[in-house]
Amino acid sequence: MSAAKPFLLELHCEEIPARFLRPLTADLSGALTTWAGGQGLELTGLEVFYSPRKLAWRAAGLPVAQADQTETQVGPPQRMCVDAAGQPTIQGQKFAEKWGVPFTAVRFEQPAGKKEPCAVVTVTKLGRPTVDLLQEALPGLIAGLHVPKAMRWGNSDFEFVRPIRSLLCLLGDQVVPITVDGVTAGNTTWGHRLFHRAQPEPVVVSEPSAYEAALEAAGVVVSVDVRRARIAEQLDTLAASVGGRVVADAELLDTLAEIVEFPKIVCGEFPPAFLELPKEVLVTSLREHQKSFCIEQPDGTDLLPFFLTAANRTDDPAGFVKAGNEWVLKARLYDARFFFAEDRKLALSVRMEKLQALTFQRDLGSYYDKTGRVVAIMKALATRLSQDDEHIERALEAARMAKCDLRTLMVGEFPELQGIMGGEYLRHEGAHEEVWKAVKEHYRPAGADDALPGTPLGCLLSLADKLDTLGGCFAVGIIPSGSKDPLALRRAGQGVVRILWERGWAFTPADLIAVVLGIVGPKATKPAAETTEALLAFFKDRVAYQLELAGYAGSVRRSALAAGWEELADLKARCEALSGFAEDARFASLAQSAKRIGNILKDEIPEGNFDGALLVQGEEKELATQLGRLEGTSDQKALLGVLADLAQPLEAFFGAVMVKCEDPALRAARLSLLHRLRQAFLRVADFSLWQ
Repeated sequence: MSAAKPFLLELHCEEIPARFLRPLTADLSGALTTWAGGQGLELTGLEVFYSPRKLAWRAAGLPVAQADQTETQVGPPQRMCVDAAGQPTIQGQKFAEKWGVPFTAVRFEQPAGKKEPCAVVTVTKLGRPTVDLLQEALPGLIAGLHVPKAMRWGNSDFEFVRPIRSLLCLLGDQVVPITVDGVTAGNTTWGHRLFHRAQPEPVVVSEPSAYEAALEAAGVVVSVDVRRARIAEQLDTLAASVGGRVVADAELLDTLAEIVEFPKIVCGEFPPAFLELPKEVLVTSLREHQKSFCIEQPDGTDLLPFFLTAANRTDDPAGFVKAGNEWVLKARLYDARFFFAEDRKLALSVRMEKLQALTFQRDLGSYYDKTGRVVAIMKALATRLSQDDEHIERALEAARMAKCDLRTLMVGEFPELQGIMGGEYLRHEGAHEEVWKAVKEHYRPAGADDALPGTPLGCLLSLADKLDTLGGCFAVGIIPSGSKDPLALRRAGQGVVRILWERGWAFTPADLIAVVLGIVGPKATKPAAETTEALLAFFKDRVAYQLELAGYAGSVRRSALAAGWEELADLKARCEALSGFAEDARFASLAQSAKRIGNILKDEIPEGNFDGALLVQGEEKELATQLGRLEGTSDQKALLGVLADLAQPLEAFFGAVMVKCEDPALRAARLSLLHRLRQAFLRVADFSLWQ
């Protein structure tokens, strides 16, 4: 293999939308790796960089040339290549000419699989320089990048996400002179626009390792990870300087890191009077309109009248960035305060009738219809959890009010605040704390990492809302498949499972499905049995994913699920107990014995009872004694201890006892013993899947 040199490719473009940056760099990374492998080149240490105007890839090593390849070519039999006098025939000469060697280089051997000696020649194919290979391949790899919304400019037929203004391509210190859409690569690039106002010359990059330093000197931090880390550090420092802490928002942090070239954060202020608005309104307004962070008290309660935003330049000497953001933000907050005041002029309940004009789903009707179903589901669930009439009435009130804020001005401006504003308006109207809190948090959990509602009533309302969405959609044939899930049904299903899992409520998916389908029935277009089957399969997948999220080992998940998955509290207890024994070597032996029991009983219909007096061998009598201990143990952890102790008696049993013996009574007793053992195992797990 030839010596390796670092490689660097940069596309400098007009501003690229942030959502395209990561996919484009990932696509070309994969394409480069695949191409290099196909050329016999080892591409090592590939890194990606991107900023609003740059897409870049750097490899720590790429061979400067392909390795020479030696190939052995087999030709016609010897008798056809030389005549009786040992002189080459025309066919022999043609074979040598085909491979570009003199006939004297041809030798005669009997290759494997041949019945006689044949003409053989060894040919060495010289490896090509990598620069030449890159020059041929890169334009096509770049043009082949998948761009959801490609564009063309001028008279060019080339399509890309944005116009390419310059190309930087180096192998070591050598320029790879590729040309893409009329732009030829060199060893220069462009930094921040403000930098080039004072220094109009392009930035020279002498070699790939100098790339980041050269650009930072020109006002661009090209690594998104470095930008993110610096932004996070500045946010914490500036928040502490005004006596608070940043309101955490990982998604906003990622967004800022992607939309700026230089990570400079400035701290601005807004009038304290706006702190009268709900905290969520301020946080959402600053995030959505200004891409800004809020600052809260160190204890996380109230906000402070400050915000943090990105300047996208190295400094803000005249304070224009700060002042401009303050001016725009103040106008936004005046709008938010107006919406908040207008919405509160009417009671939230007045908006319920207006939900009839808001479609939830074409076949399932309006949000008014959905509210009616959610109330019915809520009543069915609440009456099973409580006998307190006042508590049940509060649950029904929360269900009636849950969607009313969809018709408010505030939610019209900020759809992210649905539910939250309903809770806030109910709080200002003097609703019971349980009611307004349940409404405020009933969309939770909104994802795998989101917290559950903080109150039992909030969890119950979230459960009822998600169940109506799931049951209704499945009943009209809207079922997620593959990567298609336009209504986020998997997320709703995972929310249902998480609530049951963490609250420990004794609802099974089958119970909930029966309740929902009984209520959504008039809207259904699919048979109830078909919908039930589809929902059960769906929930089983969600439960399996919940076990994975909980961090249980694969052997624990497989064996516990196979023994029953609908009683989630029981499943959780079994998984917890099994996890404590996951590394116990006795369970590997127990798994083998469980498989043997399954194979023996596969074609048998054993009785549940057996006469222990019929057992004759010591090993089977010992096993029967252990079975008694097993069946008399109820605690999951203790039960697993007894199961682990069964490993040795089971091995001894199978080593000494012929289960399917000729004596019918003894055979039946032994089969029944194994059947009872398997049933006892299945109280915890199917150990035949423990591997």
